Amino acid sequence: MRIPVETLIDGVVRTLVEAVLPDVPTRFARGQLYAAIDVLRNLRDRVEVRAALLAEEAASAEGALAAAAEALRAAGADAATDRIAAARRGAPAEPPAARVAGLRAAVIAAIETIDALDAAVAAAARAPIDRHLAAQAMRDVAVLKPSMLAEISKG
Repeated sequence: MRIPVETLIDGVVRTLVEAVLPDVPTRFARGQLYAAIDVLRNLRDRVEVRAALLAEEAASAEGALAAAAEALRAAGADAATDRIAAARRGAPAEPPAARVAGLRAAVIAAIETIDALDAAVAAAARAPIDRHLAAQAMRDVAVLKPSMLAEISKG
């Protein structure tokens, strides 16, 4: 039977907090222990990239690329539309991590393509990309656990 990595890390953190921490006598050592606990808690959800997180990012990138291409098509920037569509098609369908990596590359290609355009044409195409990047930053931060810096500094 395989025990999920998350369960193992949760057990280590619980043991450190409940059994080890009460017996750590010095402020410095307690601070170091809290730092280790903080790292473990944040590592827990990053050891293996979760498929759901990849699916959310892929869907967001797909939507942003499609919206950017549509804005460029409406503005008559057919060559730029074709470059973005080709970059989007270049992302593999599977596995999820490779798909996301391909879509990230497509987003970069879209940004480079949009940056080469007239500012008036670029603005409408840049907006969905900007929204995707802002949402992705929030998704990345959402998996972080609250910081234990206060406990670490107190020791």
